[in-house]
Amino acid sequence: MKSAFTLLLVVGAAGVVQIGCSGGDATDDDGQGGSTSSSTASGGATTSSATTSSATTSSAATSSATSGGTGGGATSSTAGGGGEGGTTASTTTSGTGGTGGEEPLGNEIPAAIPTPTNGDGEIRTETTVLKNAANGGQDVYDFNNQKIGVNNTEDCDDGEGQKTVFEVEDGVTVKNLIIAGGLPGGNGIVCKGDCTLDHVYWEDVCEDAATNSVDGATMRINSSIALHSADKIFQHNAKGGSTTIVTNSYIADFGKLWRSCGDCTANGGPRNLVIDNVRVDGVKTTIAGANQNYGDTVTITNLYVKGGYDESDDKPKICQEYRAVTDHMGESQKLHGGASQWNTDTCHVSKSDIKSW
Repeated sequence: MKSAFTLLLVVGAAGVVQIGCSGGDATDDDGQGGSTSSSTASGGATTSSATTSSATTSSAATSSATSGGTGGGATSSTAGGGGEGGTTASTTTSGTGGTGGEEPLGNEIPAAIPTPTNGDGEIRTETTVLKNAANGGQDVYDFNNQKIGVNNTEDCDDGEGQKTVFEVEDGVTVKNLIIAGGLPGGNGIVCKGDCTLDHVYWEDVCEDAATNSVDGATMRINSSIALHSADKIFQHNAKGGSTTIVTNSYIADFGKLWRSCGDCTANGGPRNLVIDNVRVDGVKTTIAGANQNYGDTVTITNLYVKGGYDESDDKPKICQEYRAVTDHMGESQKLHGGASQWNTDTCHVSKSDIKSW
């Protein structure tokens, strides 16, 4: 991980945190995102974590629903290339066992990325698919702070095409996972339906940290840390009222925290973003880029900006509105000269909700 900020600080329901720095300038792209995964791996369940959590959306993104865990735990698998003859898979297990129960998501902001429990980490050869219980997997995968990456051959700065580290099926919660930094971070996590990423840590984002890819789905990121991205942290390609929720997290040294796809195949909307109790540092471009013409919405409460928001210079940008395009027919354009927008139909953001730390 490229370092340059030092981890400091502490947390709480409104606690503070630290970190961040990387090389490379932010690229002002149009929000095209690699939402698709070329995975051939599959995963079965062999051990179990204690709980299953599913988030429900509120205007401040502070409510959450929980459900009891079933058997299972953190399972991963890798597979060789398929071709017409099919694929072969080998399975390994990780995490700790549990008996199920209910446990709400916590509201603390992590102070630092934990020390990996598997030493220097594991770099896998292919994307790992985390299957849900209905498909023979489990609904909660607890990785016990293991660090995992993927053997990626594409350069992080070349745009799209990196391998996805984890593909997460509908209804799955991923807990206590460290995504290896730099090249092995690849395309991070792609959610193929509703998913919750709880205490997930990205050391050094390569393409994207996580992608919301299925129409109508909700991707929730809670109590997580994501560091170092020349461009986007969270990519939102799903349409149909899909939602990305980011709560109680720390994001540092990045271009955009969230971008609604500006030029996807069969592009459209609406896409929704909810941010609550998030601390940011080293914002190169903007917190959120939303497509006004597709009915996107951005709701931000309790956003803590390191050094504060400079209203005279409009830095960092908080919520920018775009006119998106579809099927690569032109480029998406910033509206209002790229200035931050406040209390509009798209940007549900008040200056009073942008605080300094």
